[in-house]
Amino acid sequence: MRVTLALIIINVMVFAAEIIYGDAFIQAFSLTPVIALSGAWWQFLTYMFLHADPLHIFFNMFALFMFGVVMERALGWKKYIFLYILSGVGSAAFYIFLTLTFLPGEMTVLMLGASGAVYGILAAFGFMFPKEVIYIYFIPLPAMSAVFIFAGIELVAGITGVMPGIANFGHLGGIITSALVMLVWKYTSKPRNEKELRQYQFYWE
Repeated sequence: MRVTLALIIINVMVFAAEIIYGDAFIQAFSLTPVIALSGAWWQFLTYMFLHADPLHIFFNMFALFMFGVVMERALGWKKYIFLYILSGVGSAAFYIFLTLTFLPGEMTVLMLGASGAVYGILAAFGFMFPKEVIYIYFIPLPAMSAVFIFAGIELVAGITGVMPGIANFGHLGGIITSALVMLVWKYTSKPRNEKELRQYQFYWE
């Protein structure tokens, strides 16, 4: 739980910095594809700690707390923070690739927010607890089914542009990155003791 709380605190502190320093701060540390690919590589990491407005950060941090606490305990803090950061970076990479493929005119539009990393944690939850019920628009669904539905929604919305102002490709990228990491861990991790054996038997039921 400590890492999850630390991530929430960092996000809140960065949001406060956005308010204090304004647009110059946001432009420098958000992810703008043409700028990031021109040498501002730090944007692949920093963008995930910025947010557009109070509601944006509230919903992201609420989802991070709901799923992050469970996943931090299930994975251990080292794997958890690795998955979170890599999902965020993967979200940025997929956002750029898919935007360049389908919407090249938006390569100058910046992206910010923890959504890609949070979607990564949600996807990991689906892999580890596939039968746990979560809610999509008040509809109860098994977690793994919900992950696939979210992925489908983000893909269609990203291609069609029906959700302007939302980086759907970034959300999808976080899900895909997390899914790849979880599959690698599933087939390469070897339990070292009885406790880990029980843990890995519980994964992907």
